[in-house]
Amino acid sequence: MTRDCEACALTESRRGFVTKTLLAAVGAWVLQGCGDGDIGGPGAPDVAPPIAGGRLVVSLADFPALATVGGIARVDSGGTAPIAAVRIASETFLAVSMVCTHAGFQPIDTRPTGFRCPNHGAQFNREGAWVGGQPTSDLFQYPVAFDAAAGTLSIG
Repeated sequence: MTRDCEACALTESRRGFVTKTLLAAVGAWVLQGCGDGDIGGPGAPDVAPPIAGGRLVVSLADFPALATVGGIARVDSGGTAPIAAVRIASETFLAVSMVCTHAGFQPIDTRPTGFRCPNHGAQFNREGAWVGGQPTSDLFQYPVAFDAAAGTLSIG
């Protein structure tokens, strides 16, 4: 059957309209649960957020979690660049940005096994490598120097 007039071509059945509307609503709902659908997102950082003053000195005595290998603690004292330190070995530490690389949410949560963004569900291991949830890149790392005699970490 062919349609000869423009009015007929523009007319849509009620069933077609309801189907398209329902599909659009379901699609919007699914996308809402998946974040913005954009790896990196519009607010994702391109580099690690700068540390105020360029360097952060952390006393290990102030963070009991860092007394044992595998321990993780937020060490920035609530600054604008949330930073976590992780004890990798007896004298090896690393520091990662607690800003999610997907859409810039901060601070992400620390977990016994690493980190998780509560906003979109991205998961990272202790070293900051992405391991699941919302696809994104690894967390940014900061340079760390450990002074065993002083019991301090210099980050940045």
